[in-house]
Amino acid sequence: MTDSTRRRPVRLLASSLLLLARGMFLIACGAAAPTANAGCTVDRNAQEPATVQPIPPNTMLDPITPEARRKCIQDALAASPLSVREWINLMTYKVQAQPGLAWEDVIASMKQRANKINLKFVGSHPLYKEVAAITGKPSPKVEIYHFCDALLARELLDYSLEFVTLMPCRIAVVEDSQHKVWLTMLDWDVRWSDAAQSRERIPDSLYQAAARLRRNLEEIIQAGASGSL
Repeated sequence: MTDSTRRRPVRLLASSLLLLARGMFLIACGAAAPTANAGCTVDRNAQEPATVQPIPPNTMLDPITPEARRKCIQDALAASPLSVREWINLMTYKVQAQPGLAWEDVIASMKQRANKINLKFVGSHPLYKEVAAITGKPSPKVEIYHFCDALLARELLDYSLEFVTLMPCRIAVVEDSQHKVWLTMLDWDVRWSDAAQSRERIPDSLYQAAARLRRNLEEIIQAGASGSL
């Protein structure tokens, strides 16, 4: 397999994600849906146009109608070679835990690393226990752990109240059909916004803080996957 062949799925994933993101932006602004061949490169260091106005903090954008949202996403999916499952995979960062590592050791390592880097653990949801209690049958293990940086959360909400739908940060620990343990999270990598053509760019200070948060979450996942204490 050539390097070009190996990179092709990555290029398809990236182009599909950009198509969906740009479509959502254009629908929100009342513009036409994007085409698959439209360019999407923006220099973050370029000077902001003089017409851009400061964003009032702690405000909501106007709602997008369900019809407009559905059409945008359907159009993007129709233009994409990816299945729905592949879309979800595209949005996911995941690491397999080392074989033989006990479930409890994975969790303990995650919590200890979060404490070390000052990312507060704010709760968990042992989903598999709830399913077992309802059905009376064993269920593959799934637990969802919640973490929060309260000051950064406030900054994100001042930039866009819609960010609350992504809070708090979540890391899931799951057991697959082969009894392998995985640690996974929504991979909201702020660097994706580098391709945005909107004039309203994320402020640099918030951009750097969001990137640091993602690195911290990745560090927690890596610690849990290796059992590092």
